[in-house]
Amino acid sequence: MDPFTLTILQQAPITPGADPSTFARFFGSTVSAAGTFVGTLILGALLIALAPDFTEKVIDTIEDEPVSSFLWGLGIFVAFIVLIIVLIITLIGIVVAVPLIFLMIFVSLFGGALVFIYVGERLLEAANVETSRWGHLVAGAFVATVLAALPVIGGITNFVVNTVGVGALVYYWRNK
Repeated sequence: MDPFTLTILQQAPITPGADPSTFARFFGSTVSAAGTFVGTLILGALLIALAPDFTEKVIDTIEDEPVSSFLWGLGIFVAFIVLIIVLIITLIGIVVAVPLIFLMIFVSLFGGALVFIYVGERLLEAANVETSRWGHLVAGAFVATVLAALPVIGGITNFVVNTVGVGALVYYWRNK
């Protein structure tokens, strides 16, 4: 039996009277990490395949303006939350709020994928590995997966990554 499978089986509470929440937490983090890996790969692949020039320019923005990207993203998130609250207070605004929430999730996920492509690039560059954007994507998706598996750190990192990604998209769009 391979070590990974053995580790998983050792973590599972198979003894009578064991706390089932331990297995639920382990299973939940595993599913979350796997979803992060697959999601980052799919979104990154769509960006690289369908909009390679746009992808390069936004990654350059992430590299050249990380603080500005973060601040723009933070401002966008705060403005978005205020807007959604105002829209939800008015009953008619709920019709507008729901599509806006989906749009923000969409933009946030694509922004996060762009940041992880950049992270993969930096990681492979530090390891002196020459590859294409596809290799950067796989390395970045692996980093995203590892971070997603960490209970508190993963959530904080995910917020920062998505904030930088959204900010870079807005910063690029505003300054193109």
